[in-house]
Amino acid sequence: MASVVGTHRIRGDARAKASGATIYTADVALDDPLVAFVRRSPHPFARICRIDIDKARAMPGVAAIVYSGNVPEKRLAFGIKDQYLFPRDFVRYAGEPIAAVAADTEAHARAAAAAIEVDLEPVEPILTIDDALAPDGRLVHPDWQTYEKGEGRVLDRNTCGYNRIRRGDVDKAFARADAVVESQFRFSHGMPAYIEPRAALARKEPGGGLTLWCGSQTPYDNRDSLAEFFDLDVEKVRFVNQFVGGGFGGKLVMAAEWYAAALALACDRPVRLVWSRLEDSLNVYPRHGGRATFRSGARKDGTLLAMRASIVFDTGAYLGWGGGSALIASMLASAPYRIPDLDIEARLVYTNKHNAGPVRAPGGPQTNFAKELHIDQLARELGIDPLEFRLRNAWVEGDSGPTGQRLEGVSAKDVLERAARAIGWGTPKQAGRGRGLACTWWFSSCTESRARVEITGEGRVRLHSGNPEVGTGSAAWALPMLAADALGIAPEDIEIVLADTASATYDGGVGGSGSTFGSGMAAENAAKDAREKLIARAEDVLEARAEDIELRSGRAYVRGAPDHFVDFAALAKSAGGMIEGKGEAVGSDDPEFDASLVESHSFASWMAPSFTATAAEVDVDAETGRVRVRKLATAQDVGFAVNPPGVIGQIEGGAVQGLGWALTEEMRYEDGRFVNPSLGGYLLPTAVDAPEIEAIIVEHPSKEGPRGMKGVGEPPVTTPAGAIGNAIRDAVGVVPYEAPMTPERVWRAIEENRG
Repeated sequence: MASVVGTHRIRGDARAKASGATIYTADVALDDPLVAFVRRSPHPFARICRIDIDKARAMPGVAAIVYSGNVPEKRLAFGIKDQYLFPRDFVRYAGEPIAAVAADTEAHARAAAAAIEVDLEPVEPILTIDDALAPDGRLVHPDWQTYEKGEGRVLDRNTCGYNRIRRGDVDKAFARADAVVESQFRFSHGMPAYIEPRAALARKEPGGGLTLWCGSQTPYDNRDSLAEFFDLDVEKVRFVNQFVGGGFGGKLVMAAEWYAAALALACDRPVRLVWSRLEDSLNVYPRHGGRATFRSGARKDGTLLAMRASIVFDTGAYLGWGGGSALIASMLASAPYRIPDLDIEARLVYTNKHNAGPVRAPGGPQTNFAKELHIDQLARELGIDPLEFRLRNAWVEGDSGPTGQRLEGVSAKDVLERAARAIGWGTPKQAGRGRGLACTWWFSSCTESRARVEITGEGRVRLHSGNPEVGTGSAAWALPMLAADALGIAPEDIEIVLADTASATYDGGVGGSGSTFGSGMAAENAAKDAREKLIARAEDVLEARAEDIELRSGRAYVRGAPDHFVDFAALAKSAGGMIEGKGEAVGSDDPEFDASLVESHSFASWMAPSFTATAAEVDVDAETGRVRVRKLATAQDVGFAVNPPGVIGQIEGGAVQGLGWALTEEMRYEDGRFVNPSLGGYLLPTAVDAPEIEAIIVEHPSKEGPRGMKGVGEPPVTTPAGAIGNAIRDAVGVVPYEAPMTPERVWRAIEENRG
């Protein structure tokens, strides 16, 4: 049977999703659930003087109220323990949950939440990076010195993350450069903007157990955190993950799950918490806003000599899962270019805003936007074509990365040339039209994962994986493809059971471009284990040697004897009713790097790196600043495409998401309050706004990835903004160094350039 891996097939969950049959968390039906509502802070920063729930507790229909006074006095287990489930001393952002109520109706829950007596004494908030970094300035966390933190974490007043990569002597290199340019950038916070707002249902079980239905990206990690916090036996806590209506990193960290669970543990009925778009936006974990400064020097022949860069991210009120952005940013800032002398630092600071999170490719769009506009600026200063400038400096096989890691499977020049060719780079164009490029690298990760394959006495094949399906098609389709290939059946013939923590599997979740890489490896290995057991059984039944047996279409055949076979059902029955295969992901060691080049850096080498380039063609109306993106072409090295339509979907989705971050999406704050939380005010691009998109799959196999694959999900969102910005400058000679590049900002840049 021909391999199904690498072929174009309609994904298995498509029909159910298109017809509305897919069950999401809000669709889960439980008997007689209570309805929950969360009371939030109206202030960005205030001292908590008093919280009294007595009056609210006595209101009609109220079953439970949870707040700082009746949940465990523990800090949440992040890299820096700076956050309680409910705040105890200060509220630190507008919208921060103060209490949650469960009642028989939503109206009763809302009324009781409003009746909770909360005395808050407003404090002047810290809203900008400058305020946060002011020497001896005010503090978001006055008691920061008492916080526990992980090894290597940096915490100093309002700085809650810092790392540096330093190589050579940058100042000496600048002195011998023919051109040195400096650029300063700003970028907004951005919402993950998944379609399905967060929801959770929780039910206390007899004997100290808890069952929670949710749409998490990391149900196992979330289960462990929740069990630890509430002192529950983790074996008695079950997360039943549903299909997820988009996550983009925003559902790695629990939100509604916490409050539904706390309320369910405080009463005897299930609790249902389904957020509206507004409520979800008030509790969102956005992409980091921030600023960056780049200064680089090169010889007149275009050889890059040195770069100094500083990136500062506004991580909001708490660290949460936001620490990775700064680590990734410093690894991206000079890549994928050969620059001998480097001095790059990245920092996280607290402010009184939402705590930022690991939104798809954390740190990627921001850093690549700044870096790629800066690289173009230097190329133009030297009078060298931007593509040619990049090709002269791009990494090649055997080069060293920023931290001394020896690079393998390098395809930077290949993706650049393919993307540029796709938009007709170098061909004539009309006035007001511009073309731009951006290029980067990214890591692969091998998610810890264990999977099972069951073959039943009825001949059914069932794949159990702990990996959730978040819309990418990885869990719902790439994993069955890999398992089907090992068993000689069609992926449509495999039933999948995903992300139920009671299914005797485990998975690190969806993140870090690691799902198909790690979870796929576990699924394929489980299927291979089942295959060996099927063949071992078939040897006896067919009286043939294992090497003469092949699996096809749910049967074991003796090669060359098409009438001599036994089906899977019979083999399973002969084994007592079921054959089970187990498999797990086998990780690789991180590549070696030069530790003397880094400071406070825990992610200084990248396994199986991939390379991605985007080329953009735009039209710019110089009178209004309006930008129309005509085409985005992204060439991405995925090593090996297990599920090509899934890869194309990731590239196309990344292009549109990158388009929004580049041109329209902006979280606006006034006096510390998020003022455009609805999708009426936060401008996501729609299908009408999407330009022509060309997805170019490039395959330079890695040594580490199964079948040579590399991570796929995150890179394509990191390059469109830089490419669009460079295309704007190509069209009108100038570009705002601030994202989003709104019509007003583009127009102002044009006017300032005109003088």
